[in-house]
Amino acid sequence: MVFLYTILTGMLAGFLYDVYAGLGSILRLKKIGTLLGDILYWVCSSVMVYALLLFYNQGEVRFFVLLGLGAGALCYFRLSRRRMRYLVIKTIELIIWLVNWLINILLYPIRLLYLIATFPFKIVGLFTCKICHIFIQIFKRLLPASTKLLFCRCQEWLSRALSRIKRKV
Repeated sequence: MVFLYTILTGMLAGFLYDVYAGLGSILRLKKIGTLLGDILYWVCSSVMVYALLLFYNQGEVRFFVLLGLGAGALCYFRLSRRRMRYLVIKTIELIIWLVNWLINILLYPIRLLYLIATFPFKIVGLFTCKICHIFIQIFKRLLPASTKLLFCRCQEWLSRALSRIKRKV
């Protein structure tokens, strides 16, 4: 019976690896993320295997226990790895979609309050922009050409100075 439990534990370790691999493929982990994920998987897997061995075998590690763990993992990877990984990936994607949907539902009233609160300011800003544009057009027509040239040069100098400041920052 203990040998059967070790085979099932090996299959469970293989399933946990598929969960980790599915998360890795969805999250597109880089080098450091993969390294940390591998360490976390092996720590969790070792704790799980040891806890199960402690539960059904009083923590004795013999050759048949290691053989059962290996046979269970090999059996899992040969029989159902592709189907289970596909199922795990689809389940994780569904969970992520549901969490995003729930966050959008919960944040909808806040977004609505934000739109209601900022609408008057947007209207005032729109009218202010239009009025300023009209005044600028009138002001340009009233100014002599030499003053316009001075304003253009000041504007060019200011834009160059701002671009230099942006490059340094």
